[in-house]
Amino acid sequence: MSAGAFWTLMYFATAIVMLFQFRALLQSSSADYYHPLTQAVTKMTNPLVNIPVWRNIRLGSFFMAGIIVSLLLSVVIWLFSALVLVNMPITFALCGALILCIKSFGYLLIVLLLVQALCSWLPATRSLSYLLGQATSPITAPVQRIIPPIGMIDISLMVVLIALYALNALIYKVLVNVSPELFFLWRSL
Repeated sequence: MSAGAFWTLMYFATAIVMLFQFRALLQSSSADYYHPLTQAVTKMTNPLVNIPVWRNIRLGSFFMAGIIVSLLLSVVIWLFSALVLVNMPITFALCGALILCIKSFGYLLIVLLLVQALCSWLPATRSLSYLLGQATSPITAPVQRIIPPIGMIDISLMVVLIALYALNALIYKVLVNVSPELFFLWRSL
């Protein structure tokens, strides 16, 4: 099959994986359940998240059901692409699934933090900013305990963004030395 079909499938997979990861963030932060965005995400993800096997799995106070479903969907999509679309080893496909989940979670956090910051400046979008603030609170709350807001300015969002970019650069450096194939995969997703 063509490389175009493979990358189209990967973009679709990234969007689906991010949706389930966003559900995990919303559920873990006890975000406003009656907000229309929360309702939409909940309705789209309920059939797979509410399976009794993983519905109540937690890591501390973080609900893991959305993360587990996103990882399983990523594995299924990568195995499908390894067996049908592209000729690649199964171990490479499993590494690709893990990389897809990690990178999509990072992208999701970056997008949520940027949209939250931009929405906080516009009075008409305060409810969306508040919802995204609730969703990202499991990530930003530890930083806010160390660096509290200065007046009206909360720099914890910027600290988390810088930490995400630094972590991405660190993973680049490690993967260049460990495996050029995994480095290419990390860079291309």
